[in-house]
Amino acid sequence: MDVIPLSQGELRWVFPEVAEPDAVRDALSEADAQVTALARHLGAPAGRAGEGLAFHRVEGFVLAGVFGSTEAEGVGFSASLSFPRRCPWEPRWGPPWEVEAEIAVQCGQVAECGGHTLAERARTFSTPIGAARGLVEATVWLLERGTTEPLLSWRAREDARCSGVTG
Repeated sequence: MDVIPLSQGELRWVFPEVAEPDAVRDALSEADAQVTALARHLGAPAGRAGEGLAFHRVEGFVLAGVFGSTEAEGVGFSASLSFPRRCPWEPRWGPPWEVEAEIAVQCGQVAECGGHTLAERARTFSTPIGAARGLVEATVWLLERGTTEPLLSWRAREDARCSGVTG
């Protein structure tokens, strides 16, 4: 998968008919700054591109979204703005656009367990500017949670969720 930093990507990959490109770009830049600030606070890299937000492309196909994440000590913080598709090759574009944010922890109890989502939020939006502003709200939420709650508290919640018993 190719990861294209926000600054090098094209808004029309996500919003083919964006009417307010400058306002959308400004909001995405603000969300990018939130992810970068969280990564800096955690002393961790921001996303796969080493920057806050990025577009993802698989063999020339843009996955039509903007994604950002950071992880430290097995606690992952991620945010995305995309439109729901039944499969990656579906030609449909938004609206709606969906914004998701989550805090997940790698499981330390069971090898087969991938991990646990401990906090999440998701909303849908009918306009590009609404979706971009929604991503700002989601990344602000991640930054607040990631800077006010110690990583050890997230790990303790994970330990309490996974008893080590597999289904």
